[in-house]
Amino acid sequence: YWLNPRLDVPDGKARLTGSCGDTMELRLKFDGNKVAETSHWTNGCIYSLNCISSAAHLVEGKTGEEILDISPETIAESIGGLPKDHTHCATLAVDTLQEAVNNYMRESINKSTESLPVPRFSRRHS
Repeated sequence: YWLNPRLDVPDGKARLTGSCGDTMELRLKFDGNKVAETSHWTNGCIYSLNCISSAAHLVEGKTGEEILDISPETIAESIGGLPKDHTHCATLAVDTLQEAVNNYMRESINKSTESLPVPRFSRRHS
């Protein structure tokens, strides 16, 4: 986290490990319905670092729905391409990104249902 400090209270977050053994983490902070801040981390190779960095940069200012349109090809293109044996790095970055958005959506739903009144059921006595 030296160059990219970790968001301590993200709205959405994900940490995934790919089949190659690399782990990527992405944290998103929303303002309204758009991404306002991001933080990212990986323990992987330089291709993994480039892919998760690109994913974090590409989502800034985007809504959750717009983020879901980002593909591994989008990531690879944004960093100038990837060797064939490292295309899985872009896929892992997208999977991590999508899981962070899913986490944000789940947390948003949980927060909105917490404020709803809890229905109370009682038996009628005859």
